[in-house]
Amino acid sequence: MTFEMETEAAFVIHPTWNRLFLASRNNLGISLLLIILCGLLYYLLGLLSPYYRIDALAVPLVWLPSGLALVVVLLAGYRFALVALLGMALLAIQQGLPQSMVLGVVIGATLQAFLPALLLRMFGFNPRLERIRDVMLFVGMGGLFGPFLAASAGVVGLSNSLPGGGALLQIWLVWWLANSLGCLIITGFLLVWVTTGQEIIPAKNRLSLFVLLCGATAATLLGFIDTTTGQSSIVLFAVIPLTVFAALYCGRQGVTVLAMGALVAVMILMTSAPPHLQEASVLVNMTFNLGLIWMASFTGLVVAAAYSEQGAGDRYAYLAQHDGLTRLINRSTFEQRLEQAIQHAKREGRPQVHALMFIDLDDFKLINDQFGHATGDLVLRSLSDLLLSHVRSRDTVARLGGDEFVVLLENCSADCSRLMAERIATAIRGMLIPVENGNCQITASIGVTPIGDNTGTLASVLSAADAAHYQAKDEGKNQVHYRYVERVTDEC
Repeated sequence: MTFEMETEAAFVIHPTWNRLFLASRNNLGISLLLIILCGLLYYLLGLLSPYYRIDALAVPLVWLPSGLALVVVLLAGYRFALVALLGMALLAIQQGLPQSMVLGVVIGATLQAFLPALLLRMFGFNPRLERIRDVMLFVGMGGLFGPFLAASAGVVGLSNSLPGGGALLQIWLVWWLANSLGCLIITGFLLVWVTTGQEIIPAKNRLSLFVLLCGATAATLLGFIDTTTGQSSIVLFAVIPLTVFAALYCGRQGVTVLAMGALVAVMILMTSAPPHLQEASVLVNMTFNLGLIWMASFTGLVVAAAYSEQGAGDRYAYLAQHDGLTRLINRSTFEQRLEQAIQHAKREGRPQVHALMFIDLDDFKLINDQFGHATGDLVLRSLSDLLLSHVRSRDTVARLGGDEFVVLLENCSADCSRLMAERIATAIRGMLIPVENGNCQITASIGVTPIGDNTGTLASVLSAADAAHYQAKDEGKNQVHYRYVERVTDEC
């Protein structure tokens, strides 16, 4: 299914979310209900977020609600920026923040959800995160610019209520990183989940991902435990290569799962943090460790996108050279190989170096008319498999179009090409295609022409093979017509 964004962009999302978002757009009551529910969820995530005290002020180390707010605005529409406004207002009231600071944090949270979503839509962002361009837009707008707005607005509001100004720069940095982590990890995970099909993690990758997840979680826990001593730890650096491995073997899904695992490990550790974790030296190391998790998540998304683009490029290149139905090479690719074979034959200086076989199914239109195009497609695929199984590894099989196939027999004498053509014709006669009331028997007319030192152009070779196959049809179909009869050797 396709969900259309308000900027006329479109992308495929999970059917469940698609129905929910469409219902919210078409029904004001459902829209308001979802905004309230998401606002309450924003509030609960805010309570669950780990905090650090700086100058008697609780500053979040990881701000989970920022990720929720951005994803709902991106997918459900600009009106859902009210989620951040409602949720942050509830949190500000619950924590008893000063009025000037309440205004700053509420405005900052709302802008953080609204403006990045607006800019991402303007730039044609695709939330599947399968292209490096989309990853960079997501990180730049959602992971950097949005948190910058939230941290700046919050610190401006805080500056009027914090005695003596306090450690505003330190507070701003921690605040910005907390929001950035929330957007990068929570939003990234939700976007990948919503825009992925029914099977988020393919079965063949689940064991590998589980091992990588255990490794990333263990490295995060050990790294943050070492932080409690006031010293940096190199253990957490292992999260970066583990995330890269997840990107290569499990794609963007694996990256977001590992990032979520590291985030959950941080949450578990912070809930049981000893009092001395509030020391300034510990905060520096902890901020550094959180920065490593941010960098691992960013690196993983970029690697996964690059790998996805490479795979897409390979698929496009394959499709450009092959027939979509039979997976044989197409006419343009075959003509390039045939031209090379013609030039090679002329250099060899012999009457026959290669041979070209032209195969056309007999009465294929009647098969389509009587049994349907699905049966016709099955015939073409079955014939393709048969041809591939009856030629040598150096030969080339291609589909020219419709029910016309060609086989380039390289380094094949006249008697060898004759024998191979007869073998293929016999095999085609033995093909039985299942239909409603039994089986359908297939036959073909085959023409064979030599390629040697006297061969003309590519067009003339194809024309000669085509004429030979028409001669086979004129002689009664279901047979081979070749322009030469020589003694058969054991070459084939």
